[in-house]
Amino acid sequence: MRNWIIVSVVAIAILVIGSRGLVPFTDKQSSLSDERRTATAMDYTPKYTRQQAINFVEVHIRETCAAADAYLPNRPRFEAKWMRAPRTDDHHERGIREWTVTDPMTGAYWRLYEDDLTIVDVIGDC
Repeated sequence: MRNWIIVSVVAIAILVIGSRGLVPFTDKQSSLSDERRTATAMDYTPKYTRQQAINFVEVHIRETCAAADAYLPNRPRFEAKWMRAPRTDDHHERGIREWTVTDPMTGAYWRLYEDDLTIVDVIGDC
């Protein structure tokens, strides 16, 4: 019975410490500090806007695609989706921070990696 009381006290102490986010015997809130929140927010926010990502891909299409005439008329309908650390594997090298720009009319799509502004043609005639 005494063992169960000790286990219960330890479990409650862990829950109380975890719920407050305080490191015992310090004045530091490591998980909820302003620096940590700011760093996390910056890490999970895209560097470029949706329109900028589409513009980067548009320039890439103009400069490198032989079939640019097939994609550029659909430019107002391009869609862009930002992902951080994508988990899907489609047999392409994936970056940590990427924009996937899609042409819904032709089904073509490109990936723009924010770290080095590399654009990969995933599906399309470029």
